[in-house]
Amino acid sequence: MKIIPLTPENKMCFFGYYDKKQLSPDDKYFLFLKVDFQDRTPKENDKADIFIGEIGSKKYEKLDETYAWNFQQGCMLSWLSNEEIIYNVRIEKKFYSKIYNIKNGKFRLIERPVSCVYPDKKIALSLNFSRLAKWRPGYGYEGGIDKYENIKWPEEDGIYFVDLNTGEHKLTVPIAKMLEFRKEEKIKNSYAWFNHTLFNKNGTRFCFVNRWKEKIEESHKTRFITSDLEGKEIYDLIDSYLISHFDWKDEKDIVVWAEIEKEYGFWIIEDKTGKYKKISENMQKEDGHCSFSKDKKFILYDTYPVENYQYLKIFDLESKKEIVIGKFYSIPEIKSTPIRCDLHPRWENQKLITIDSTYENYRRSYLIELV
Repeated sequence: MKIIPLTPENKMCFFGYYDKKQLSPDDKYFLFLKVDFQDRTPKENDKADIFIGEIGSKKYEKLDETYAWNFQQGCMLSWLSNEEIIYNVRIEKKFYSKIYNIKNGKFRLIERPVSCVYPDKKIALSLNFSRLAKWRPGYGYEGGIDKYENIKWPEEDGIYFVDLNTGEHKLTVPIAKMLEFRKEEKIKNSYAWFNHTLFNKNGTRFCFVNRWKEKIEESHKTRFITSDLEGKEIYDLIDSYLISHFDWKDEKDIVVWAEIEKEYGFWIIEDKTGKYKKISENMQKEDGHCSFSKDKKFILYDTYPVENYQYLKIFDLESKKEIVIGKFYSIPEIKSTPIRCDLHPRWENQKLITIDSTYENYRRSYLIELV
């Protein structure tokens, strides 16, 4: 294994979440955010600079800046092609997504911020990031207005489908729709939200989590949901209230970290049927950010800090072996969820992985070459 620093030395930089690629499709360039602090949550007037770098050199160029960002998921910075990127911005009190051409600097605004993108089809999903800022600090954006702030299970807010070609968008899954599942009477007193949207491998369906709680200081409960693009075929897949990270294996199977039948660990869940099976007793029981390799033979994942170290691992699905490929120091001063620097390991291709880490005592992105 070879570890190569990507972002500038002694500058606080990071990319974001594990479900997006930091490298361009041709592996020539990479994206990152540069900020001026790392030990507190962003406020309304804190900006992040959006940079592009060239692999194999120390050439960096600032492309833009944004006030729509957080330390967990950045500004949802994503590649649409080798020439176009997309990310979220705030203009006055409203959030948008911005499609930017890195070759000529031309851009256009989309009327909704994006939460996940399916580049091949130029489609995306959108959430209420102001609602997240209140109920799930670390995943929303400050400075916006939530029109539905005082509504517990709004009918006019939820997950929006966005056509990136036309800019058109529509509400696909209302939050109130979730009250049809499991019929728990007491949850009507709670405030609900959506988070963590992700398309399947052919862009025909997506999954997300529905979370809720009555008071800010309480722990939330979670349901794991899948839907078609029209919001008509919706499934509440797991009989559990503790569900965390996930990734689609293909069009129907999903790896999910969850508690099922009082067991913690990684499971394979089948879409629409809810059939499940434990991946292996040899795989860590603790939560981690998980994703499949392109050939589906390996799962990449990490740990939260263990005695101030985060472990990077790969699970070999054929041999059923867990392989530790790295151990990275985690600054203990920034261990709370909103500001913590998780590794968020990202498969860039079969041999390249990118991570964010503080093992040099500041946030930095790294490229890992697997031997």
